[in-house]
Amino acid sequence: MKKSITAYNLIFPMWGIYFWGLVFPFFLPILLSANFAVDSLMLFLLFALLKLPEKKRLYAKMIWRTWGLGFLADILASAVLIAAYSLIDFPFSLYAPVGSVGAFLFITAGVVLAAALIYLFQRKWVLKKIDLEEGQKKKIALGMAILTAPYLMYLPPLG
Repeated sequence: MKKSITAYNLIFPMWGIYFWGLVFPFFLPILLSANFAVDSLMLFLLFALLKLPEKKRLYAKMIWRTWGLGFLADILASAVLIAAYSLIDFPFSLYAPVGSVGAFLFITAGVVLAAALIYLFQRKWVLKKIDLEEGQKKKIALGMAILTAPYLMYLPPLG
């Protein structure tokens, strides 16, 4: 039996939060600012852990692409979850993301997809022209993927 698609499937799940900026424009500055702050903090943390010189110069070269492509990765992963949940009749409810093994695995797939995209985007477009050793680039990309993955997806819906 095919389930009907209703608007609340797109608005209230936490993994739909990235689309709130499109539906409710006043959320967009909050989402963008929070992502920028987290990305900035994580870049500086990774620079410190790797004992990289010229942290401010590296930050200035990387932050805008890191921020924009990281946000894009979150949106793409959320879009995949929304599309899958809208098209497939799952035997569990995603309105309790940790309420069943199926829901947890479904959300985990979204978080892992976003992390993989963040890693790919970091390697392909953010770090490509940055003057660092390949090992350092891989560590930064992996660190950003793990530390900035959208773990908010595990939270239950708002409302």
